[in-house]
Amino acid sequence: MWRLIELENGVTLLVQPMPHMRSVSVGIWAASGSAGEPAPLAGVSHFLEHMLFKGTETRPALEIASAMERVGGVLNAFTAKEYTCYYAKSLDEHFPQAVELLADMYHNSLLTAEEFDREKNVIIEEIHMYEDSPDDTVVDLLSSAMWPDHPYGRPIAGSVQSVQALTCQQMRDYYRSRYVPAATVVAVAGNIETPRAEEIIRRYFAAAPPAAKVAPACPDTRLAGACAVYTHKDIEQTHVCLGFPGVALEDGDYYPLRVLINALGGGASSRLFQEVREKRGLSYSAYAFADSYKHGGNIVAYASTRPANARQLIEVMAEQFAIVAQHGLGEEEIRRSVTQMKGNLLLSMESTGNVMNRLARTQLNLGRVVTAEETAAKLAAVNEADIQRVCGRLLQPGSMFVALVGPEDCPVDVKKLF
Repeated sequence: MWRLIELENGVTLLVQPMPHMRSVSVGIWAASGSAGEPAPLAGVSHFLEHMLFKGTETRPALEIASAMERVGGVLNAFTAKEYTCYYAKSLDEHFPQAVELLADMYHNSLLTAEEFDREKNVIIEEIHMYEDSPDDTVVDLLSSAMWPDHPYGRPIAGSVQSVQALTCQQMRDYYRSRYVPAATVVAVAGNIETPRAEEIIRRYFAAAPPAAKVAPACPDTRLAGACAVYTHKDIEQTHVCLGFPGVALEDGDYYPLRVLINALGGGASSRLFQEVREKRGLSYSAYAFADSYKHGGNIVAYASTRPANARQLIEVMAEQFAIVAQHGLGEEEIRRSVTQMKGNLLLSMESTGNVMNRLARTQLNLGRVVTAEETAAKLAAVNEADIQRVCGRLLQPGSMFVALVGPEDCPVDVKKLF
């Protein structure tokens, strides 16, 4: 059973013992991501994530890079829209080393101007590398069309222009204001008892002085008017994304939407995959997902094809959404979707890393831990009326967005398409 412990300075500790495992995963989560960045600082959260690996008062960058590898463990980090995570996974016997290393990075990184200037070039190259992946860039293009004036619509890494304009002092100021105990969650899952985990975490995190948590501004999250956008790339295929409004994390339709989107594009048996690939042969891959954040969300469907087939692909994908908008899902399809999702979810909980992630993400996003069993029960409660309500609410005529990346544009009238 997991346990939540609040340290006196505001750090939240979450521990899930898993005595049947040999590993322990620990993550240090800052309630700070790209969605909380002012526009002039776009990309600063991701930049800071890189910088915490560049040396502390007692460790050069090479020592940070090799510390976990020497004991067969993993050290890494990622930045998301609403949080940043630094994590390690190791054998249970190396848990104290993992915590000490992460704490050193989190509290004592030097953030030098020299490393900042060098890493700026690395991040710009990372952005260019990302832009060479059209299946990723078309999703960002869709988000920017749906949220043109909101951080939800910006790439997490920022743009080349915003990264070039960022200064080391701006990053340091951002770090000091956002990486405070009240905005820090430490999550631990694996072969360790709760008292032992608490003892070690307190050793490295309890001494940090308390500080007020910054509440990022929340701009209006209403979506823009439906539209089609295109970016030219000299590549072989046209990459297509269709988008619709989604829901926020605490919305009452969160779970019905998950069941609906899984049935539409959650695997090889989904409607999109079967229609686009198996029946029409239009694309190697076709899928859909729903992103939800604290203040909004969206639905995304993706596939790619030869430019000559782009219009047909868009029409076929739109048709699948139109069919469910009109008819919903039958009880058998709902049960099949729910069973698939429950199986994937509960099997994923056999990983200490996934358990650690769930503890922290739900605590940060919702202010409480939501267990896999609670999620499975809410999914199982979804019925035909729920699906029909979600379809009527979100899949409305004129609500569809289209994004294209490829060698040729394929102009479409989104208001007539769906």
